[in-house]
Amino acid sequence: MLLDTNIMIWLVREPDVISARVMSRLRDPNEQRKLSIVSFWEMAIKHRKGKLPLPAPFPTDPALALEHWCARAVIDVVALEPRHIGRAMSLAFPHDDPFDRLIAATALVEDLELITSDARFKLCPDLRVLNV
Repeated sequence: MLLDTNIMIWLVREPDVISARVMSRLRDPNEQRKLSIVSFWEMAIKHRKGKLPLPAPFPTDPALALEHWCARAVIDVVALEPRHIGRAMSLAFPHDDPFDRLIAATALVEDLELITSDARFKLCPDLRVLNV
């Protein structure tokens, strides 16, 4: 499964918002949990602009914070590769947010189900989506 940015934020800030069904999957040791590096980039930009307060150590050391959060939840970070960008460019997806397009493309290229609260992802052809 690939976690959308909003799911990672909820895991860090308010895990009670995530449904019991999704939390069960997130806690399942047999599930592979992944996060696109694009989500980290999105979080960092929103935090810098003051739109996304995140707990320490994110304000002073965002890389350390992400490493800590991912280690705690056993989440692997997926690097952004040219094949993800190429797929994002060719998506027949009526959503122009570059972060969301790259996250959708990453899920497709890596053959992962996307865990999200954003219903717009259901408009992306061939993308497997689990809405929270």
